[in-house]
Formats: sequence, structure tokens, C-alpha cells
Amino acid sequence: MGEHRTSGGSRGVSKGPVIAAGTILVMVLAVFGWFQLRDRIADQGTEAADTCVEGPAVVPIVVDPDISSQVTELAAAFTDSSPVVRDHCVSLEVSTHDSALVGPALAAGESAWDAAVLGPPPALWIPRSSDFVADLPAGAVNGTPRSVASSPVVLAAPIAVADALEAADIGWADIPRLQAAPDGLDAIGLPGWGGLRLLLPLGPESDASTAALRAVAATTYDSSVYDESGSASADVARSGPTVSAMSALATTDLGTPSTTNDSTDSALARLSADTSPTAVAHTVPVSARQLAASSQSGVTGFTPRGDGPVFDHPAVVLSGAWTDDTASRAAAQFVDFMSGPDNTSLFSDSGFDAAARSPASLPPQNSEFGRTLVDAVLDPATPRRVTTLLDASGSMDTSEGPGTRLQNTVAALDRQFDSVVDATELGLWIYSKDLDGTRAFRTLVPTGPVADVMGNETRRERLVAEAAGVRPATATSTYESVLAAYLDALSTYAPGKPNSVVLVTDGPNDDPSISASRFLEMVSDLIDPERPVAVDVVALGTNPDSSTLQSVSDATGGSFNTVASSDGEELPNLLRKLLY
Repeated sequence: MGEHRTSGGSRGVSKGPVIAAGTILVMVLAVFGWFQLRDRIADQGTEAADTCVEGPAVVPIVVDPDISSQVTELAAAFTDSSPVVRDHCVSLEVSTHDSALVGPALAAGESAWDAAVLGPPPALWIPRSSDFVADLPAGAVNGTPRSVASSPVVLAAPIAVADALEAADIGWADIPRLQAAPDGLDAIGLPGWGGLRLLLPLGPESDASTAALRAVAATTYDSSVYDESGSASADVARSGPTVSAMSALATTDLGTPSTTNDSTDSALARLSADTSPTAVAHTVPVSARQLAASSQSGVTGFTPRGDGPVFDHPAVVLSGAWTDDTASRAAAQFVDFMSGPDNTSLFSDSGFDAAARSPASLPPQNSEFGRTLVDAVLDPATPRRVTTLLDASGSMDTSEGPGTRLQNTVAALDRQFDSVVDATELGLWIYSKDLDGTRAFRTLVPTGPVADVMGNETRRERLVAEAAGVRPATATSTYESVLAAYLDALSTYAPGKPNSVVLVTDGPNDDPSISASRFLEMVSDLIDPERPVAVDVVALGTNPDSSTLQSVSDATGGSFNTVASSDGEELPNLLRKLLY
């Protein structure tokens, strides 16, 4: 019988390879699933972060009205982009307040912040200019503020006036002369227009006025007065040349004050309402953007030659107690957002310059500097003729505070010598006993205009130098010295300005050669109504001669003043009234 065979090689598949293939497939699917799971877990982690596991965070921002609408619009766009900072969903809250109100509040510290008036303490502040930032204490600012938009301060003027100023190449240094001269504009091609008639609004949002004063003041000193921060001290603002410039701006050629409590917008409206030669105002300081936004007709902006002020709108990220790390980072991100190329056009379309403060602009100054300039315009210096008669007796060596009476008095006088206007005439005499032969007094600097050159220095400089060399002597021959100074003042009387002798003394007359009654008789005999010379007395401490000195000041139309101590600000402030 034949053998029956079955061949499996071509008719079926072995189970072993099938099982192996299935196992491999399962493993591949498992690995693929793991990667998908891992990615899903990672995505879920990211989503968890993006959904702000730390919750929402509202970041307060305070903005000056000048740039509020633009910043508010960008803040809304930034919030709509759903920013996440340190696992917080961030939204921005913008409030608008004048920089002149916010600056002092920030400088006073977080505990003094009035949230009822100003809202919550800000993480970001955008004032009108960097001048406001100069008042903030060390540690209050995180990093370096960055300008988000700027606008130069210009003079708004009728088109004819602006064209004439431009053609004459007028600079900031020329403004006081054009203001004071009755024919200031006549001389530059505008016959019949009179003086510049600069109107200085000091009401709401009038920082352009102070900025213009700073630009004028900067032409009276050089950059050597700036400290490492780029600021100048208030003493620079009180210097003679600066005070002279501010005083020249105080009054128009019409005899009216240049200042007004109006806002800048109101002043611009007044300017636009009358652009004729007889108008009470021909120019008003304003930022270029503010002028464009005012839509006033008939006026345009003129930029004087020289370094000028700029409203640079710095973005100030605050630090310390004002904010936390999340808000600070969010504020910094928003500053970057505003500075992006897609957003700067919002500022330029609104009339701002997208660039920051230019190299030719003035360095920032603190508010005290600006207030000092404004005060000098509101209370302009009066050119005077004053002979200062300084007691140099032994009692002036008495210590008061860190110095002696004489040292303190000389320091107080130096401040006034430096701050009087150039048209003032000053002289310095000292007295004790036998200072000039048998005479009790000596003339250190004869009375004359402080700007006059005496040898290789001005009289102003000579006054300071001679006062520094005064040393206490012996006795107090007050009566003889006052009579001599009074006679000299009569013989050199200067019409048209107040004439006076300012006596600074700390003790009674101890020279028996002239009695008190005889002294008063002699002064009375010398008084000339056609040449009024006042005797102003400054008595340091308790003076037994007060009654006699009071009678002399009363008879001559002067004043009698007692200063308890030569140390402190009372003496400098009093001398300022008598010499300024």
C-alpha cells in the first residue's frame, strides 16, 4: 500500500511567528500610547499653569492725564492678550492723576499714600516728565525708567510772532530781554507789538511754565553746577544771574504780572482769542503735543534755540513696599509691550514723538529747583542800594550752633550777596573800635553795582571774599559807625531805587563819646525827604540798645528786627528781605 503524506509548508502558517508579530505590535502601541500620555500630561501641566494656578493679579498703574488715553488703550490690549506672570493671570488697572499730585505722594512713602484719592498704590507710574522722578527717594524705583513717548516744550505764539522769533534765531537766553524790553518784538521786525508778553500759567497741568523757566535758568550757569545725578541745587536757582533772569520775566512791558492761575489750556484759549499786536499775551509755554491737541487757531509753536525741556513720560516701575515681584514683573512686561513696534504708532499718531528725551534736552531737576524759580518770578527781586554795616566786636565771637555769630552772619550775607540782581548796589562796612586809625569803622567794599568789575573780580565776588576775612575785634562803637554810613549813603544816594543802611549787631554801643540822645538828634538832623535812606536794624539776641536802635529805624523809615540766634534760617531769611 502506498504511503499518504500531507505537506504543510505551502498550505498553512506557523503559530509561532504570528504570536511574535502580535507581541511586537502590542509593544509598539504601548510605547506610542505612553508617549501620547506623557505629552498629554505635559500639556495638562502647561494648561494648568496657563489657567493661573496662583489666581488673578490686578496690577495698578497711575498715569498723567497728558498720556492717559493712549496708555489706557494699550493696557486694555495687554490685558486682552491674557498675560501670565508667575502663574498669575494678570490684568492692568489704570487710574489718571496729575503728576504734581502723585509725585509728592510717592516721595512721602507708602504709608502716606491716600488710596481714597489716588487709588491703590501703583506698581507702575508714568508721569509727564523725569523731573517728577527726581524727587523719589533711593530704592523707590526698580531699574531705570524708560521713556514711552515724548514731546518738547515750545512757546505757543501767533504765527507772525513765531516767524519773527524764528528769523531772529531767538534762544532761551534771549527770552528775559525780550520780555523786559518795551520794544522787544519791535526790535526783531514786529513794529507796534511791544515786548514778548510771555504768559506763565501756574494752574492745573501747567508744568510747561516751570519747564520753560528751567530752560531760561540753564542759560545763566554752566554744566559744572550739576551733581552726579545731573541735577543742580536750589542754591543755583537762587544765584544772582538766575534771579535776575526770573525777575525780568515777572512783568510784561504793559506793567502786568506775567503769571496767572489759569491752566495752560485756558491760557492758550486767551492767546488764540486775540493774536493782535495789542494783546495782553503774545506767547505761552506748552508742550508741542498739548498745543496740537488744543486745536487753537491762529497760533503755532516756536522752539527757542538751545537745550530745551522735554516731557518724556518715563515708565517708572516702583519697588520696595509699593509692589510685589509679580506686579513688578508684569509692569516691566507692559513697558516692553508699549515700546513694541506695533504699539508706538499709537503715540506718534497722537502727536507724541516715539523717541525718548533728546541729547539736547535739559537734565531732570527736582521740584524744589522748579519752585525756587517760580517763587523768583512771583516775588521778583527789587534793585536796591544797600550799605551793609556789620558788627565785628568781640561779642560776635560767641558760639551759636556749629559756628560763631560772626561766622553765621557772614554765611547768611554770602547767600544774599550771591542772589541779588545785577542792578542792585551793595557795599560792606565793618565796625568795632579803631579799625581805621582812630575811626571805629572800615570800608571793606564801597557801595556800587554788584556786577561792576573791581580789578580782576566783580563787586559781588569782592563782597564774598572780604566778608570771609572779617575777624572779631574789641569794642562796639555803634553810634559813630551808623552816622558815618548814613552820611555816606546820603552823599551817594541813587534815585529810583530803595536806599538803605542795614546794621547787623549783637550788642549795645559802648563808646561814651556819643550819647544815645545826641545820636538820635544827629540822625534826625541828617534826614532828607528828597533822599530817603532807611536804617534797617538786625539785632542778634538780646540787645540793651534796642530802644535807641528802634527809634533810629522808625525815624528813617526802616525796620527793627530781632533774631534770637544767628544759627538757622531765620537770619538768612531776614537778610534776604532787606537785601533782595
